[in-house]
Amino acid sequence: MKSKLKVLLIGSGGREHAIAHTILNSPMLGELKIFPGNAGMDSAMVLKPEEISIIDKNKFIEFLKQTAIDFVIVGPEDPLVAGLADWCELAGVPCFGPSEYCAQIEGSKHFAKQMMQKANVPTATYAVYSEFDSAWNYCLAQEFPLVIKADGLAAGKGVTVAFEKSEAETALKDIFIAQKFGSSGEKVVIESFLQGEEASLFVITDGKNYVCLPAAQDHKRAYDGDTGPNTGGMGAYAPAPIVTPKVLSVIEKDIINPMLEEFSKAGHPYKGLLYVGLMITDDGKPSVVEFNCRFGDPETQCVLRLVDEDLLQLLFEASTKSLQSRSIQLKKGSSAIVVLAAEGYPNNPKKGMTLEIPSNDDKVVVFHAGTKRENDRLVASGGRVLGITAVANSLKESVDLCYAFLPRIKSEGTFYRKDIGRRAL
Repeated sequence: MKSKLKVLLIGSGGREHAIAHTILNSPMLGELKIFPGNAGMDSAMVLKPEEISIIDKNKFIEFLKQTAIDFVIVGPEDPLVAGLADWCELAGVPCFGPSEYCAQIEGSKHFAKQMMQKANVPTATYAVYSEFDSAWNYCLAQEFPLVIKADGLAAGKGVTVAFEKSEAETALKDIFIAQKFGSSGEKVVIESFLQGEEASLFVITDGKNYVCLPAAQDHKRAYDGDTGPNTGGMGAYAPAPIVTPKVLSVIEKDIINPMLEEFSKAGHPYKGLLYVGLMITDDGKPSVVEFNCRFGDPETQCVLRLVDEDLLQLLFEASTKSLQSRSIQLKKGSSAIVVLAAEGYPNNPKKGMTLEIPSNDDKVVVFHAGTKRENDRLVASGGRVLGITAVANSLKESVDLCYAFLPRIKSEGTFYRKDIGRRAL
């Protein structure tokens, strides 16, 4: 292996900004290139669209060879589901991210359920349908609430928790009749509703060995008190107290190990990041709500701030089958993130508002998500605009630091939740 790696990071959100921020400190890093990037990232590192294609297999492989990239890290799910990790393998370049086969764990809810069933992993009971009438008749025969999921990728918007029949009917009509999610809604997975408290666990794995990052708890609803529409996440904190060492050992035994074994048995060892979305009952029993094939966002932004070792080395070892199963070194204390979002998010977010952000300090780091430069102005370009993160001795202190920083940002036409961390506090 070369002593210094030339790394390509793919993605444009807060998650990728947090990954870039973390690996820039690595002694293994020679050079970092990012695509498509955002306005918070060093523009000298960000590639222009004419320099690279991540949707054309041959052009991408050619780019890797011409630029002598040593290592690729993929942030979002879409390129992984499309097979980008396999393209890297064809070019002989290690990639942090699962193969196209393994990425189906997120690309198809039905595939994920089948894998869980084979591995005997605890999860909600389910049924799968490919047209409205049979799906609706099934719902009518069930007890509510039910969880209705478009089978494919839907940018976090294809899931409805239906407490009443009318909500289930609307969700099914959106999927099958209005075809809101296109080909992602060709099938629907209908699940029983799991009770408990949610947590997100990131597992870095080489297919056999793995390292668990501290569990986080996300806040999905747009407004205070867990009200309003579901979003990609409005804030998070880590470590989540609900995932005790005892609960973690059950998750490893009943969920992580069986899933990794199942993928190996299928002839496709799972390497990269396995995101385990969990529901934990009052008596400490974990069940799987969903799996994702990449770091979750915004949780990544607070979780990575707690990592006290070389993240780039960890990701490279996972991608070259040289990871050792072990505990990860962490900073003491707690981390929190509060998301600053554009008014109208998630359904119809405003864009183009000017942003003025004070400098980071020792404890607070701001990660960009939906931002871009227009001439000499920094403007909002997406629904979730910024992630304000802080690390402190206690969760209350880290949350307070975020909330003390937010009013200093000049940003009309934005909003944020005022109750991040309330469940733990």
